[in-house]
Order: sequence, then C-alpha cells, then structure tokens
Amino acid sequence: MSAVIFGATGLCGNEILQQSVALAKFKELTSVTRREFDFSSDKLKKIVEKDSSKYPELAAASNAQVLFSSLATTRAAAGSAEKFVEIDHDINLNIAKAAKESGIKTFVLISSVGASATSPFLYMKTKGRLEDDVIALKFPQTIILRPGPLLGERGKSKGWLNDLSAGTFKFFHNTFIGNNVIYPIFGHEVGKAAVHLAEQSLDETSGEPQVKIVGGKELISLAKLLE
Repeated sequence: MSAVIFGATGLCGNEILQQSVALAKFKELTSVTRREFDFSSDKLKKIVEKDSSKYPELAAASNAQVLFSSLATTRAAAGSAEKFVEIDHDINLNIAKAAKESGIKTFVLISSVGASATSPFLYMKTKGRLEDDVIALKFPQTIILRPGPLLGERGKSKGWLNDLSAGTFKFFHNTFIGNNVIYPIFGHEVGKAAVHLAEQSLDETSGEPQVKIVGGKELISLAKLLE
C-alpha cells in the first residue's frame, strides 16, 4: 500500500507519518510539507513545497492509494477569514479533486467536532463545507475524523487563543466531561486512529462509495483501544 500525507509536520500529520512508516503494510510514503522537518525513512519521499497551488498536481503525481490530509490552520494563524477559508477549504478541496481524478481510492480527512456547513461559526462552517464537498467527489472510500480540541506541543503557534484553549482543555483529557462533552484529544491519538482506519481493507464488492465519519466520542474510544 502507498500513501501521500499533506500536513505531516502538524500535530496529527506527524503521527500519521510515524505510524505509516512503522507499518509494513505501507510500502511507499510521500510527505508534502511547506518546511523541512527532521525525520527520514527508506520508504519515505519528502517533498518540500511552499507554493500550495502546486499541491493538487503533487497529489495526482504521487500514484498513491491513500491520501491523508491534516492540512489546516486557524483564522488567527492565517491572518484573515478569507485566508483561513482558502487554506482549510479551497486548497484541501483542490487536493481532493486531483486525488480523485488520479485514481486515489481512500481519502482521509482530519476535520473537527461540530463541523457543519450550516454552522453560524466560520471555523465549523468551513470544516463542514469541506466535508460535504469531499464526500460529493465519491471516492471509493472517504474517512473523516472529527476530533475535539487538539492537545500536544505544536512546532508553530496557531494563535494565542488556540494555545490558551489547548492548555485549558488538557485538564479535561480522559475525564467524564472530556470524554462525553468536550472531547479533547492528543494529536498523536488522532493520527494513530487515522492510520488504523486507512489500513483496513477497502470493501469494493458493493461498488458504492463508502463514507465513514468518526465523531469526537467514538474517536476517543478508538484511541483507547489502540493504546
């Protein structure tokens, strides 16, 4: 099995990369990032490309069977609402379109709890629109993970409010309120779950597109099983 990973330097993407490298089932891996990072493997091809407009052609040229996208930002980190939508929705959707046209069978998207195209909140609305647009492409298999607040040490800040929230939500990790209301989860737990779901054999006997959406509570339960 071969895979291409977008956002491999992030909280979730880094674990997706680490887990994929460790699994014998993944023979060839390609990472696409905006900056260099300190990790190497004989089966990993690293592509550093700062121009995100080239990401769709890189997805198409990967010849992968699975595409993981944990490419995301926040409004604060992006600098404006328009730039946030461009990164979180437009770039991701263009990658997905190119992946579908090139024959990639499984698309794995790291989204967010509360994602909904009808949400009054920009973050949730943008995530929801992307989910709907990716599902509409009808990959043989679409896997969407909706984690709650992401915990872990980031290499780059996503804004002071995001950093403050992560620090606060960390106290609710693996508590009753956390596991049933807020759903905070570590990035490495999300990454491990993403790889676990992607490595499952695709059932192509039905001929119908398969869509699996894993919500915050289910994701936490899966993370515990994979410990």
